[in-house]
Amino acid sequence: MSSDEHELPCLLAPMTNGHLLLPSVAIAEVVRSQRVRTNDGLPPWCAGRIMWRGVIIPLLIYERTNDDEAPDIRPGDGVLVMNRTREVTGLSFYGLVSRGTPRLLRLADEDLEIVADTPLRSAEQARVQVGEEEAVVPRLAYLEDLIMQHRLAGPMVRV
Repeated sequence: MSSDEHELPCLLAPMTNGHLLLPSVAIAEVVRSQRVRTNDGLPPWCAGRIMWRGVIIPLLIYERTNDDEAPDIRPGDGVLVMNRTREVTGLSFYGLVSRGTPRLLRLADEDLEIVADTPLRSAEQARVQVGEEEAVVPRLAYLEDLIMQHRLAGPMVRV
């Protein structure tokens, strides 16, 4: 990895069949899995809602946003509590299931290589090679749009 002063702190988060690469500023906190509140009628990519710092937030299973098979949240999984990427009324935070402990990386442009041999899917911004690992850069605005379209977020509920 480069020692360039233009490095971006990122997290490489394990998923069921690969990794997500996220800028660390998009992540409010990484927490262990916890009790998930579910109800009927949720889309398959929504595991339910969790309590985080007294606020109820929707919890997404990223792989399912691309119609991939993925298990429900399991003991040992983590939750990436995500900051919203833009002003969205009623949405401040949401969670993404991580299938293990993410790794912190500092990356410069030369540390990434775009993988262009596969078409991007709905929830993918890019596919990149980071050292020996291939990772997906998710389209966070798309995930936020899904949450709002399915009315999974609303005014911040504090408990």
